[in-house]
Amino acid sequence: MAIANRVPYNYLREQRIQFMHAHQDAFDVSTVFPLPLFEKLVTELEGSNVIELSCKIEADKLLAGRFLIFSDQENNWHQSLAQALQFLDSIESRVGVEINRESLDKFLAAHINSGKIMGISTGLDLRPELENSSVKIHIMLGENSEELVRTAIAIDGSHYPVELAQVLLKDTMMIGFDFFLNGHSEVELYISCSRKKDSLPNNRGESTRYYIRQKFSPKVSSLLDASDFFVGGFSKANVEPVLYYAFENIKDIPKYFVFNDLGNRVYDFCRSQDSITMTWIGINERDLDRERLNNFRLYYRRSFG
Repeated sequence: MAIANRVPYNYLREQRIQFMHAHQDAFDVSTVFPLPLFEKLVTELEGSNVIELSCKIEADKLLAGRFLIFSDQENNWHQSLAQALQFLDSIESRVGVEINRESLDKFLAAHINSGKIMGISTGLDLRPELENSSVKIHIMLGENSEELVRTAIAIDGSHYPVELAQVLLKDTMMIGFDFFLNGHSEVELYISCSRKKDSLPNNRGESTRYYIRQKFSPKVSSLLDASDFFVGGFSKANVEPVLYYAFENIKDIPKYFVFNDLGNRVYDFCRSQDSITMTWIGINERDLDRERLNNFRLYYRRSFG
């Protein structure tokens, strides 16, 4: 029985790594520190998982060393958190690396037993200069998580307009902690809504929908209606919020976005991959209003297990 259980687990582990390596090969991402440590994390996480890979396009510059994994097992997030913290420890042990996790430590000290944490994801954003690379730990929230959101805002020292603050308190579905390897850290709040209004319980997301329609351009609003899922990322560190549009069918994306040549190359590769469950476009409002997109992010996900 032990052998029978180990075979599918080993198969899934190998499939995860192959998925990542295909991305690395396509976009010339070298296996440099700390990517081997992230691969180790990917092989150690048990159960069903989702891996999200992404590219950030800045005109003719490509940043493709972007990896994230999260578990589908809501009741097992404590283990995922422990492994994420071990991942941070292993990176920090290298000489010359400084990680300031004070924001996360304060948050967990206040809310580790709140019952409102639904899941954990761990990501790595590789940059050409090691000190500009970062580790991302995202905490997924359940309903009625205002107290947790208030804590995150206070820890970050953010000051949002009253109307936006109310939306963040009501609709934040994820809190992101970014740890740069030079000691800098950031906190980001993510609000969301779905095109399928009944897919989020108790009208969650309706405040987000109303706020986006009132405060952003008609194009932003029309894409909110066209996409399957919408997320807005707000942070003291970002001058403009990042708008994320998700599509279950990657072939729908060209109906709404026109990319530059580099963006087309990235999109064509993603479209060629098997079993992609969701594709996201991340962009700010100013860049979205251009005829062709030159600065944006493209994310694609695959489920394993």
